[in-house]
Amino acid sequence: MMKFIRVSRSEPGFQMAPMIDIVFLLIIFFMCATTFHQLESVQDVSLPVAEHSQAMKKAPGTVVININSDGAIILNQKIYEPDKLAKVLAQGSVYGTAQSVIIRADKSVPHGRTVQVLSACAAAGIWDVSFSTYKEEPRK
Repeated sequence: MMKFIRVSRSEPGFQMAPMIDIVFLLIIFFMCATTFHQLESVQDVSLPVAEHSQAMKKAPGTVVININSDGAIILNQKIYEPDKLAKVLAQGSVYGTAQSVIIRADKSVPHGRTVQVLSACAAAGIWDVSFSTYKEEPRK
């Protein structure tokens, strides 16, 4: 007769170390994502007011182009001229013609500078362009 050894199986306990690791990784991820979002929106751009503006959610992959009051075109914390901007947009266009762009132009920027940015977007084959405005004057 053969003897079988019975092994008693205990239930596995809840492991806290992997859970803590995951929570810390999520915290780091959201801190980085928030920092990069703030870097895209240059703080010294005074946006114009539009009575019928609508809240827009920024989709993943949306490019934000800032135009300062002195006419400097800023993309990803770098200043570009319109011809160089078109090349950068064409190279970085992951979504092709479906790429979306938000233009944040200061209210004192001449219309011609904004048109130059629009032309750069068109040269890169980007047609989904939005303008950022305030619905009412922000409180200071």
